[in-house]
Amino acid sequence: MKKFTIQTIFLVIIIFLALGVATSKISTNFSFLPQVQKETIKEIKINNTILQIEVADTKEKRSKGLGGREVLASNSGMLFIFPKEDKYSFWMKGLKFPIDIIWIRKNIVVDIIRNAKHPEKNQKDEILPTYLPREQVDMVLEVNGGFVNSHNIKINDTIELIN
Repeated sequence: MKKFTIQTIFLVIIIFLALGVATSKISTNFSFLPQVQKETIKEIKINNTILQIEVADTKEKRSKGLGGREVLASNSGMLFIFPKEDKYSFWMKGLKFPIDIIWIRKNIVVDIIRNAKHPEKNQKDEILPTYLPREQVDMVLEVNGGFVNSHNIKINDTIELIN
């Protein structure tokens, strides 16, 4: 009886190990969910509205941006932080929804693009429009299209980083 118990325990352990290895190799596709990197979530305040933002502060994060996402939660966005002031251009590659682009220098809104349209399906990269601010900026905030109008965001508004 003792030998049977040991064999059973040994078999159960092998089964659990095999399941662990098998499930680690299975690719579960949750692409319909917003992809958020928890360690980059911050809050900012603009016109008494608190936004949950992801920070794009590296070349890789800035390059990917919001591309590939299906949706962006309301009162959320992505804040692109640049190492120096310049006229950084943006395009809508990989976006699947319209966005507002808020151009910021030293925590002050200096320009706004409202409802930048996402590319049409199968639209070639070469014909995607690019968006440039009127002035040099050190940050850019991307939010859902219509956010600027619905929250009365305007040039000279102040952006406050909360955490």
